[in-house]
Amino acid sequence: KLFLQKFTCTPLKIQDIPRGTTDKTLFVVPGSSFTSHLQQTIADEIIKKPTYFRGSKEDVHDWLETLEQRFTMVKWSDEQKLQYISIHLQDDAQRWWTQASSVIKTWSSFTEAVTQAFGSTKAQHLAFEKLKWYKQTVNQSITQYYDTILELCKKVDVAMPDSLK
Repeated sequence: KLFLQKFTCTPLKIQDIPRGTTDKTLFVVPGSSFTSHLQQTIADEIIKKPTYFRGSKEDVHDWLETLEQRFTMVKWSDEQKLQYISIHLQDDAQRWWTQASSVIKTWSSFTEAVTQAFGSTKAQHLAFEKLKWYKQTVNQSITQYYDTILELCKKVDVAMPDSLK
């Protein structure tokens, strides 16, 4: 309701509709007030309701992927990601960050360090075993099978080259 009230009178910049388009879809130009406000709303949500990571009992790779998706939606720079990362950490992860934050100065070094600190070798080994014996099930589409294989490959080794997948 508040969303509709905010944008009822807000003019949107509309691109020319491409030739051959038959539906009535509107194309919102990035940088319009609508897009900017939507990004700000998502950024506020990221700050108010962080995606928490507590430590080694959770999957650090899944958490980082979710976090990256949220950060991409608001187009945060690596500096902004690093600035707000502490609100996403709790328990063991927060204690680790308290010690590590003085030497971690870039987003890529953070992702590498947090993965090294909390990426479980046991979980990696289990993912490898599952990958080694994984077979497509009767009700599983080829796309679902492919996605599962890629997910397992990522859990085995995030930096695994495509040629080994």
